[in-house]
Amino acid sequence: MRRLAIALTTASTLLLGTAPGGPAMADEIDNLLAVCSNPDASAEDALNACRRVAEQGRLDSRRRALVWLNAGIAAYSLGRYDEAADFQGSAIGADPRLAVAFEHRAQALEKLGRLNEALADYASAISMQPNAPGPYLGRGILMLNNGAPERALPDFGRAIELDPKLSAARYNRGLAFLQLGQSAEAEKDFSNVIGQAPTDEAAYLNRGRARAAQGKSSALNDFDRAIALKPEWAAAWYIRGRYFDAQGDTEAANTDFQRAYQLGHSDPWLIERMRNLSGG
Repeated sequence: MRRLAIALTTASTLLLGTAPGGPAMADEIDNLLAVCSNPDASAEDALNACRRVAEQGRLDSRRRALVWLNAGIAAYSLGRYDEAADFQGSAIGADPRLAVAFEHRAQALEKLGRLNEALADYASAISMQPNAPGPYLGRGILMLNNGAPERALPDFGRAIELDPKLSAARYNRGLAFLQLGQSAEAEKDFSNVIGQAPTDEAAYLNRGRARAAQGKSSALNDFDRAIALKPEWAAAWYIRGRYFDAQGDTEAANTDFQRAYQLGHSDPWLIERMRNLSGG
């Protein structure tokens, strides 16, 4: 998630009233705002800067809302989801029409398992900005992650209508199609993603899955490409191993399974396969 730029102005318009310390205080606040809104600053530095400037209480409500928004984004990236949700709540308190704060709070609430609250926040964001693709994408991902791919499809479709180049929506719609057994549709979405990002290893891997489900030999080319792009990706070796197994190429399958296991991929099926290979 990208932090939002906060327009810096002169102290007389930035501050509410006259800041104690005069220009020195204004310079400090400007410096804090610069770090708070800088996407190249570390999340920890941005969070500290945002909190310091917001807690001084000298910003107008709009800028205070943006500062809390950025604090929430930084906290989320640090995995501090409770804080992220609280900071976005502060942003909403400062500006109840800041739709993006509802969207980001929904993401934090999902991480906390508070799904109904997250859905309510996505609904609020959509009602405020019905032509913004982000909340549809976020709500679709929530549905997909929680076992409802059929409910995710309309949201992904709407996000794509609003922004045809939004590859995240196409990628996740492809995953939803895969879960629903609509492999031809999934293949189209993953191909679109690859067209936009030719080095996206996950899109190759999942297009390979979609092609394999249709019995297409081109699936192997996609699995090979995914591994070439990310050779330490255990899941890619495992999935290609399953493909080889299904094709009756046991030797190639075992080679891939061993590599997946070495890289840390483990599930009961693979562990049992490794035991059988070792004669255990």
